[in-house]
Amino acid sequence: MSTPDETRSTSRGWQFFILACTLLVIGFGSGAASISLSAIFQEFALSYAIIGTVTSGVVLFLIVFLALGGRLRALVGDKALLLAATSVFVIGEALVGLAPDFSVWAIGRLLQGAATGCLLSVSLALAADNARRQWRGDVMSVLLALYFLGTAFGPGMAGYITAFYSWRDVAYASAALGVIVLILQAVFVTAPRRPEIETIFD
Repeated sequence: MSTPDETRSTSRGWQFFILACTLLVIGFGSGAASISLSAIFQEFALSYAIIGTVTSGVVLFLIVFLALGGRLRALVGDKALLLAATSVFVIGEALVGLAPDFSVWAIGRLLQGAATGCLLSVSLALAADNARRQWRGDVMSVLLALYFLGTAFGPGMAGYITAFYSWRDVAYASAALGVIVLILQAVFVTAPRRPEIETIFD
């Protein structure tokens, strides 16, 4: 029979695994998007300036929502933010895949950037909260490494998908992975609503 400590340890292990999968998926989405730009450029007859502007906007949205992640956690709670941000990521990827024109594609990419920023913030914070004090730095480093691993493998995998199918299928694949992660989060991640933090430093 499992002791409470063993049960808690198993639960934390599952949560870390799910957070790792989450960052791998959003990393894949971020990296894969870059390889599709040439095909999107041709299909929508866009200028390089427009493509560059949207790409800069995506990065800006990521930075802004990464910075706002702590405040959003205090307002809605960790699990609610995790589920909401993953849902927005899936919606953004679906819009990219279904986009009939440039404007819908741009909206999807911006949603993806905002969701990625939130997910980076809340995933790292959740991992730090659940890890033992002496392992927090290591846990956060591993999660960040997995995110960048996703961005590294994303272009290569997206290149194969685009070569044999379409750039839209890259977005569909990313959205499907997001749905799987969303289900795992809803079932296995447990996080109480966080009280509002009055001061930045204790």
